[in-house]
Amino acid sequence: MKEEDELGTLTRREGLAAIGTAVTAVALGANASKADSSAAASFDQSNIRWNTIEGVEHLSYHVLNVDRDLKVVDVLFKFAANEKIVLHKHHADYSTFIIQGELRLYDAEGELTEIRPTGSFVQKPGGGAPHTEGGGDMDCIGWFSNKVTDGLIYEILSPQGETIGMFGLDEFDALMKAQEEPVQPVVPD
Repeated sequence: MKEEDELGTLTRREGLAAIGTAVTAVALGANASKADSSAAASFDQSNIRWNTIEGVEHLSYHVLNVDRDLKVVDVLFKFAANEKIVLHKHHADYSTFIIQGELRLYDAEGELTEIRPTGSFVQKPGGGAPHTEGGGDMDCIGWFSNKVTDGLIYEILSPQGETIGMFGLDEFDALMKAQEEPVQPVVPD
């Protein structure tokens, strides 16, 4: 007990940032602290099977899980470096954790509104303003956990703000079923 009190308590954000730092350190070896920032933000994605959606440029995805009972969709998104994806709106509450690079968010007029660096974690309610996103100077990989509130997760918009597509629980379930089987853990005998 006394030892726990001396260690102190981390907030969830501090804990997740520490995990990101620890994963990077393990991936880069003992000299991780001496690595430059672009190398330190690199993530080994060789076992991830990336997919794309026709008509959605500069974005790749891998659906990790669709839980119909809890109405939760977990997905990895990869945003191309120095590019912007299609204008869209989030309808579901969501959390993001940035694994590699930085995620740049832009309002509907294209003005930069936020930068989320590697290791950052945010929770946001659905229903925010239409926006676009993209990677910084390197591809950005982020984990998005979407908590479905009304069945709709993302509304895809034209540059004029008109609805041109929608993604909900059913669409992500279909995307997950259509993607190549993910790499599975190895269990030693």
